[in-house]
Order: sequence, then C-alpha cells, then structure tokens
Amino acid sequence: MAHRIAKSLDKLRSQVNARWPGRNKKSDGWIGDAAHAKTNSDHNPHVKDGSTGVVTALDITHDPKSGCDAGVIANVLIASRDPRIKYIIWNRQITTGDDGPSPWKARKYSGKNPHTMHVHTSVRASKAKYDDTSDWAIPGTAGATTPSAPPPPAITKRPTLKEGDQGADVRYLQKQLGIAVDGKFGPPTTKAVKAVQKKNELKADGIVGTYTWAALAE
Repeated sequence: MAHRIAKSLDKLRSQVNARWPGRNKKSDGWIGDAAHAKTNSDHNPHVKDGSTGVVTALDITHDPKSGCDAGVIANVLIASRDPRIKYIIWNRQITTGDDGPSPWKARKYSGKNPHTMHVHTSVRASKAKYDDTSDWAIPGTAGATTPSAPPPPAITKRPTLKEGDQGADVRYLQKQLGIAVDGKFGPPTTKAVKAVQKKNELKADGIVGTYTWAALAE
C-alpha cells in the first residue's frame, strides 16, 4: 500500500531543517519498521486518505550541539497548544493535546523507548489537522497566535545551579533531592544531583539545568 507522511509533519520537519541546517538526523524517523508494524503505532500508515496510508508521527533527533535541542522543541510545541497535536513524547514523559487525558499536562511515559534521543510528535487523525500546513511554533519563531489553553508552569524558569551556589533555590533543590536542607550547594548536594542524573541517563556533571529539574519534577 502506498503511504506518505502527514503534510503537517512534513511542514514541521522542513521548518526544523531550515532552522538547523547542519543538525544530526541519526534518530529522525516517520515510517515504522517491522517491529512497529506489529504494534498500534502512529508510525504505521494507519490513517487512510483514499488509497494512501498516512503516517501521523515524526521523530526529530536531539542534537543540542547544533542547537536542535529536542527538549526545547518539545517545550515550545507544548506551550503553543497547537490544535494539530495528538501527543508529544520526550525524555520519559508524554503530553497529550486537546483530545487526550489530562490535556497538556505531562505524564510519565512507560514505553520501551524512553525517547531521550529524539522528540516524538503525533498529530490528530482528522485530515483537517494532519494535512494542515500552517507554520509550527519552534524555537526561534513566533508562538501560536490562538493557544487553546494557558501555558503550563515552566520548569525551565528554575535557574541553573551548581556547587558553590547558595539561597532559596538551593534549599528548594535539596528538598526535591530529599537531603539535608541548608541552602548551600556543597559536595553532598553535588553527589545527590549526580545520582539523579545517572538514574535518568543524563550527563552526571552535578549541574542542575533544564533536564535535571525535569527529572526531579517527574
């Protein structure tokens, strides 16, 4: 059976390629392999447009070195509340769109693939949605003009912390880590942070940035 990618996702891929022309595409994908074909996956051409199957899922490689940071892309897409979105999976979390359970609220994703090498975007099965080629909100572009809900609390607003820092944010971090709270980011806090990072397959550098805050929130 002939198949194609949803036009909305082709548009998203084109925007990402134009924004980061030198990005790594190793973990990109849209049409599923034989293993996907045996599952209920949006990477299969499960939607029919006449005699053509339509794939309604797209993976974009996480390549922060080039600037194509999958976590930032996920955050921006979710904050845009784009009505085409069915769900987004990134770093062991899934966020569904308007039609999903707990719309626009991240939940733990327990699938076999943790989605730490790429961000997965699925679009809704209505042709008016999956073939809508309007611009997407991606990092470095304007956001959606008509969001369907207010933005979520932004984990990224937490400051980056490292050994030597002091104050209320460090106390909050220590509470999240479940260790003694003194407001001073010393060796014990660094050790606890590295343990969390290793557990979540993050770079264990002891520096608390966006992904470490997200792991603690989860």
